[in-house]
Amino acid sequence: MLQQRMIDRVRELCHVDERLVGALMFGSFTIGEGDAFSDIEFAVFIRDEDFQGFEQRAWLDAVSPVAGYFVDDFGHHTALFENGVRGEFHFLRASDVPIVSGWQGHGWFPSLDAAVVLDRTGELSRHARVLVGGPPERGGAPLVEGLALNLINLMLLGANLLNRGEFARAWALLGKAHESLLKLVRLQEGATDHWPTPSRRLEKDLSAASYERYLTCTASAQPGVLRAAYRESWTWSRELFETVAEPLDVELPATVIERVGELLDEAL
Repeated sequence: MLQQRMIDRVRELCHVDERLVGALMFGSFTIGEGDAFSDIEFAVFIRDEDFQGFEQRAWLDAVSPVAGYFVDDFGHHTALFENGVRGEFHFLRASDVPIVSGWQGHGWFPSLDAAVVLDRTGELSRHARVLVGGPPERGGAPLVEGLALNLINLMLLGANLLNRGEFARAWALLGKAHESLLKLVRLQEGATDHWPTPSRRLEKDLSAASYERYLTCTASAQPGVLRAAYRESWTWSRELFETVAEPLDVELPATVIERVGELLDEAL
């Protein structure tokens, strides 16, 4: 696999470059889900005294020729390699190694060997060890309350946009609302392995019935089908509030929930 050859090349470069003190691979290849369409993702730790003069793009060119290197919408340094592979790279100072332990709850590794590419001092492995295991447990009232309130907020905004006639904007917003919707669905079904990106492997993670229902919540920006997708999304949201939030004694703003329904009715 092309990506595997690039991963091997990263490993080789890390071991011969004395400016580097550690490197960590994360993402799909670390947990055994990488395929021919996957990105490669690394955190590379550079000696503090060498960090300022470290030419990131030149180093990546030694992995494979780079067509573009930039900071994406999420603040990640992203390499677009000429071979069509995407790479996310975090080049950090050696003194930043302790931040790795702060990733607990966000990422995980099946083993240190699967993730640690280079560790000259042992410090990186010490901080990365807390990430070894399976996917973190998800749930609890604070988490569910935050998801539900965010979903209500986005659906309220979307309903207003539909009534205003801003269908393109309402369409773009619906995808954002679905991030919270799908996390609530994943909690309901106990399918939280791919939590950070809830649409990831959705076809396999959800029950067939839930996936088919999700399809009814999607739409183009055509006004009629978009309105229908909003109504389906809101109906499912209301059900999830009852099945996921209420058992945890999460109290949600009933008047706002009612208003969203009214606005969606008005948008018919």
